[in-house]
Amino acid sequence: MNIILSYLIRIPALIIAMSFHEFSHGYVADKLGDPTPRQNGRLTLNPLAHIDPLGLLMLFVIYFGWAKPVPINPYYFKDRKKGVLYVSLAGPLSNVFLAFITRILMVYFYNVPIVGLFLNVLYQYNLVFAVFNIIPVPPLDGSKVLWSLLPQREAYVFSQYEQYGQIALLLLLFTGIINIVMTPVMVGLDRVISTIILFPFGVG
Repeated sequence: MNIILSYLIRIPALIIAMSFHEFSHGYVADKLGDPTPRQNGRLTLNPLAHIDPLGLLMLFVIYFGWAKPVPINPYYFKDRKKGVLYVSLAGPLSNVFLAFITRILMVYFYNVPIVGLFLNVLYQYNLVFAVFNIIPVPPLDGSKVLWSLLPQREAYVFSQYEQYGQIALLLLLFTGIINIVMTPVMVGLDRVISTIILFPFGVG
C-alpha cells in the first residue's frame, strides 16, 4: 500500500477510535453526576478536545501513545467505587461497540476500494483500544476497574503502586509480553463479534 494512502487511512481511523473512547469516559461520568468533563469541554466527539499531539505521534512511531485523560472527580459519585468502575469500563466498551458497528459495515462495503480498507483498519484499532486499555496496569482503564473491585484494604495497597505503573507498562511493551497477552484476547473478541454479525448471513 502507498505510504501516503496508508496514513490517510490510519490517521482518521485512529482519531475516531480514540475520540470515541475518551468521549465515553466523560459521558458516563457526566451521567453519574460529575460535571468535571463537561466543564473541561470533553463531552464532544471533536477530536481536538481529546488528542494529545505528542501521544498521537508516538502511536505511529513506536505504536504506543496516549490521548488527553478525561478529568473526573469521583467524589461526585453516589458510590465512588461503582462510579469509577462504570466510567473506566465505558472507554473499552465503547470501542467494542464501535467495533460491532464497523464490522456490520464491513459486510456491505468490504469490497469497496478505500472504504473497505478504512473500515478494516478502524475495526482493528477498536479491538486494540478495547483490549489494551482493559489491561490492569496503571494508568490504563483496567487498573481502575481492578481498584474498584478490590476490597478497601487491598485497593489502598494497590493504589500505592500506581506510580510504578508506567514503568511496568513500558517493560511489557518493549519486551513484547504485552503482544503475547493481547493477541489471543483480540482474536477471541474478533471471533465473537464476527460470529454474531455473520450468523444471520449463514457465515461462520
